[in-house]
Amino acid sequence: MKNKLKALWLFIKITAKNDPLYIPVIILNALAPAAGTLINVFVPMIFINQITDPRPANDFIKIVIILIIGKIILESLERLLNREEFVRRQAINDYLTFELAKKAMDLTYQNIENPVTLDLKEKANAAINMGAIHNLLSCLKAIITSIATIIGTALVIIAFSPYLVAFSLLISLLIIFVNGKESAYTSKFNLEIVNINRRFSYYFSLMATPHYQKEIRVFDLGPMIRSKTKGYLDQMMGGFEDKFAYEANMGAIKIFLESILRLVSYTYVAMRTLSSAYGPQISFGSFSAIISANENFMKSFQTMFSELADFVMSLANLEPLYDFYVLDSDKEEALIEAGDFESLEFKNVTFTYPGSDRKIIDDLSFRIKKGEKISIVGVNNAGKTTIVKLLLRFFDIDSGEILYNGVNINKISKNSLYKKITGVFQDFSIMPFTIKENIIANKDYEEEKTSEIIKQLDLDQKIKELPNGIDTYLNKDIYENATDLSLGQKQKLAIARALYQNADFLILDEPTASLDPLAESKIYEHFNEMTEGKTAIFISHRMSSSKFTDKILLLDDGKIASFDSHKKLMSYDNLYSKLYKAQAKYFE
Repeated sequence: MKNKLKALWLFIKITAKNDPLYIPVIILNALAPAAGTLINVFVPMIFINQITDPRPANDFIKIVIILIIGKIILESLERLLNREEFVRRQAINDYLTFELAKKAMDLTYQNIENPVTLDLKEKANAAINMGAIHNLLSCLKAIITSIATIIGTALVIIAFSPYLVAFSLLISLLIIFVNGKESAYTSKFNLEIVNINRRFSYYFSLMATPHYQKEIRVFDLGPMIRSKTKGYLDQMMGGFEDKFAYEANMGAIKIFLESILRLVSYTYVAMRTLSSAYGPQISFGSFSAIISANENFMKSFQTMFSELADFVMSLANLEPLYDFYVLDSDKEEALIEAGDFESLEFKNVTFTYPGSDRKIIDDLSFRIKKGEKISIVGVNNAGKTTIVKLLLRFFDIDSGEILYNGVNINKISKNSLYKKITGVFQDFSIMPFTIKENIIANKDYEEEKTSEIIKQLDLDQKIKELPNGIDTYLNKDIYENATDLSLGQKQKLAIARALYQNADFLILDEPTASLDPLAESKIYEHFNEMTEGKTAIFISHRMSSSKFTDKILLLDDGKIASFDSHKKLMSYDNLYSKLYKAQAKYFE
């Protein structure tokens, strides 16, 4: 419950910051229907009393006019407030969505790669986009309306008989107890059905998603997917049948209790209307008002508790928003700026990914000096890409030190570090921007520099052929007249972006994995030219691509197996020479 209240407080703070009038609008919009209900209680009484015990026509007309004006004012106000609430609610939803996206960008990279975080982000998104906030506010509004109606109608009934209020309260509490049992069952059901529905939706999507169709057809996966989809569908349908049966039984109990309440209350008020033997006799108009007030009291009392339960449930749906919002952000204060690159050193570095017990990097030590070109090679899961993630401070190491110019990298501002170290990642991303924007990123545009880079990467001819040249957008789903590039061309574009940053230290993680052999050979030919005056790390699982670098760092199970030039490593029997020869024989 504590986190639910924190989630509510977070929502209030964000709402108040964006729209201070939103909550007051909701409160006013909740009070208007309550006032309308009280007016409706007395309207029949006035007309019935006028028929049974007429008062002067002028007095009666004045009362009717006042009632009509009051109803017009209330209904107009309610319509105005409904419209105002709707507009403001949409704005709040948009603002919260933006805040959530902004928070996602500010998270530590360790959080970004954590599956738990990704799941939490989806739940937080769902809280906004799937109606949790709307439900929360609707419940709040209904609760305020119910409380105001309860107070107003209770005063009317108490003036007639406190005992009737007590009896109505007792029956209403019994109905609320039944509602509570039903809500508990529903909550449990919803928790169980969510996972089943998620699995059903996933397998159902596989049946129509183009991405999976080749494998489905070639490996005849259709029957398996259909079987799993139908299995989860049957589970859902069976669950819903049980739910409907339970709700029907609870509904019957509630109808019985409501019937008892109406029978007793109607009988008692009728006896007071017809005779003074059971207390002060009341008019037929008062009979109508008391019965109406009692009905509204009962309904509002039940509604209040029902909406209160839904409110708590909505808070539970809102809780992921709070949990996501308080995750560690990638904020840094009072850290030193990274100077021009001179050296990089890993000293006894050990690292294990969160949630794993395997040391992906185990007591690793090596040093790279300014201007050196280093290849990092090894089998899959040897720790090659992990070195990059640690160097860029995407993750914090378990033990040891990573030194940039002799300074612990944790003491250096990430923003300043990224100005000195840049790279092409194995799982690179091309943004839905223009080609030019993808290349220059956050830098100012220099036409000559850009032209030289795209020429080195053999992209110039392709770009010239495009209708808008370098200003062509790369996402056809968003922009008209956009274009699509091949995976190899996108990889070249990613390399161009890294080169344009003009950083001291360049990391190339499998930079030619998507290129054809000719394009790859051209990259190798121009590698020294492109990285002239820079320090570079070249990561690849292809041993042959490492020959042009100064040294080769061979990783084996998170440790250094060898660290020397290609020529020296090939001069004697070792793991590198074995791996190199194993690959080379297929190309001889």
